[in-house]
Amino acid sequence: MSESSDGDDTVPRRFRRLRFNPLRDVMPWVAVVVGLFLVVRALVGRSPGDDPVWLVMGVVLAVVGIVVFFVNRWQARRGH
Repeated sequence: MSESSDGDDTVPRRFRRLRFNPLRDVMPWVAVVVGLFLVVRALVGRSPGDDPVWLVMGVVLAVVGIVVFFVNRWQARRGH
């Protein structure tokens, strides 16, 4: 029989859990908050220049943040 060493990982890769990574876990929420801030600022009329541009940028940033959050959760379940 062979003895297992400390360096061997017996858990298959697909069942491993992701460790905490601030860029992966926190940044989507930062994007959502900043996007909502831009939307509110554009709706109130406090954004510099063209208001519709800031409104669209805020909505797009919030949607991208939400999509990235769900993609990260999907990857975490798959072990990537």
